Amino acid sequence: MASYVVTAKNSSAEPMVSVQISAISQEGTVVEEIDVVDSVRSFLATVSGVVSVTALKYEQVITNV
Repeated sequence: MASYVVTAKNSSAEPMVSVQISAISQEGTVVEEIDVVDSVRSFLATVSGVVSVTALKYEQVITNV
C-alpha cells in the first residue's frame, strides 16, 4: 500500500490539519484505499476555516542495480 498525506489549509495557505494514512487493516479488499483517502479529504473540507484540502500519494520504488 502507498502512503498518503491529506492536508487541510486555511485562507493563508497554512496547514491546519495533516493526516497520514499508511495502513488500512481489513480482511481482503473490503474498501479501496483511495475511497478511504477521499473520505478523509471530504471530512476535512467541512472543517471550519479550511479552504483547501490536498492529498499526496507516496510510493516506495525499489530497483536493483
